[in-house]
Amino acid sequence: MLDTSLRWLVFSTVLGVLVAAVLLFSGLVLPMIAVLTVTGVPGYWTFARARQADAARRTGWRTATVTITTTSRTRLPRSVAVRFADGSRIDLRPWEAGSAVRALGELPGLPALVAGSGPAMTVLIPPKPPLREKPVVFGVRAETYRWLPKP
Repeated sequence: MLDTSLRWLVFSTVLGVLVAAVLLFSGLVLPMIAVLTVTGVPGYWTFARARQADAARRTGWRTATVTITTTSRTRLPRSVAVRFADGSRIDLRPWEAGSAVRALGELPGLPALVAGSGPAMTVLIPPKPPLREKPVVFGVRAETYRWLPKP
């Protein structure tokens, strides 16, 4: 069952698509693109975050260490190598490239919590005063299956 705010978002997104269709058939292309952008983008991000929250509830949070590798020129996160407490590993790809995530690039073995599965995963790196006063949370998707290294 959807909560009230999510219902309202679904309603506004559907209404935005209907208004965009009317604008398209009226020949008003630029207003149609504006309506789709204003109603569609927040709807997509809300559904993506809801999917992440559901996956985190299903799987729970697992302790791990992460290493964020970045590209050399742009410093955008390229991948997140995760090693869980049981020795298993997985490679993840970040959804967004916030400045806090970029700042953590190339620091090996950061303690973290990982939740979710497949395309709906979340990484939480706890605060470490005086370096970071706030936790860093970002969405990721799995690039590989979780695997155990050979002994």
